[in-house]
Amino acid sequence: MPDHRSVDWVAERLNKTYDKPFFMGIGFLRVHVPLYVPQKWFDLHPLDSIKTRPYLSGDLNDVPPVALKINDLPMMPSTEWAIKSGEWPKIIQAYLACISFVDHEIGRLLDALENSEYVNNTVIVLWSDHGYRLGEKGTFAKHALWNTATKAPLFFSAPGLPKGKIIGKPVEMLSIYPTLLELCGLPAYERNEGKSLVPIMTGRIDEEPSVAITTFGMNNHAVKSDRFRYIKYEDGKEEFYDHRNDPNEFTNQAYNHDYQDEKQALKKHLPQINKAWDPNSSYTFQPYFVEQKARTSGLEGKPVKVIGASR
Repeated sequence: MPDHRSVDWVAERLNKTYDKPFFMGIGFLRVHVPLYVPQKWFDLHPLDSIKTRPYLSGDLNDVPPVALKINDLPMMPSTEWAIKSGEWPKIIQAYLACISFVDHEIGRLLDALENSEYVNNTVIVLWSDHGYRLGEKGTFAKHALWNTATKAPLFFSAPGLPKGKIIGKPVEMLSIYPTLLELCGLPAYERNEGKSLVPIMTGRIDEEPSVAITTFGMNNHAVKSDRFRYIKYEDGKEEFYDHRNDPNEFTNQAYNHDYQDEKQALKKHLPQINKAWDPNSSYTFQPYFVEQKARTSGLEGKPVKVIGASR
């Protein structure tokens, strides 16, 4: 498996001596489609123990048309198909098997670090670039501004940081770089839009209210606070969810008067500058974004092939 070989690569380099500080990055292919790993990792998750994810037929009846366009993924299986075919538990089993496999490989990597001369002066950052829907909101994919598609883990371990501390506040991946700068004793970079998370992790400042912004395509944004999620699309249509009362985002409260104050508070965080698609972009994956790219970069009328779609 490529991930196993990647860890071997890291372990080999951790056994060398360096005369100056170094940065080392490793990217794991799993957990990503295609969801396959050796059988022993599947055996850890028997099919009869698998629980499918929360799903509500008709869940998308109250979302704007543009949300349905973004969710149009002809190359990915739908939840209704997975239910009818009986494949849903198998898909989740495969996902969990891949998690167990990559967890083992991360353990091998940390063992290699533990046995090296760098164990006491190394900063570790572990994160995923996005979440994944395992049947939620009608499909098996990322490709959305909903919570399950955008929620991702973020771990820091470093000299001087508390061990085992869990912070339940929404933060952005933009904060990884400025956090690394501070942990490594390097000067801050004024053009960074993210902010260092060191003060929160060390308790120098209280865990103040924060929001995380996710952008998907031009002028489509989600703003996440501790309790709420607000989504605004390029055409002005909106979604709003109360995660305390509706953790699965089944009910769009954007036009519920009871939530207007909370919606307006999150709306203030929307980006004021929205960059257009680069006209040289070679993106051809999802129909809505292919169309948006052509429409906003002056490429309308030119034929574009969409991967996996017969259109």
